[in-house]
Amino acid sequence: MEIEKIDSILKRVLNKVETTTEKDRNIDITVLWPKIIDEKIRGKSYVLYEKNSKLYVKVEDGCFLSILRMNKGKILKKLQNLGFNYYDIIFLI
Repeated sequence: MEIEKIDSILKRVLNKVETTTEKDRNIDITVLWPKIIDEKIRGKSYVLYEKNSKLYVKVEDGCFLSILRMNKGKILKKLQNLGFNYYDIIFLI
């Protein structure tokens, strides 16, 4: 039986701990929202609430509503990559 060095054991354990906490952590979508959307739209929309794996977002006007609807797929992918489980975003004026 080969003896394993303590530094390799620690690295392996710490990597598992970091991955677990990264996926399980509670991220506030209202804080993250402005960082996810396009720079030009920041301040023109905000998260209202979440319900049944849907994200409800308030939009300032119809122009920004159109832009967000066109980018809906990209935004959903970004959210899913960050660990959110939304399957739809509902934009409201």
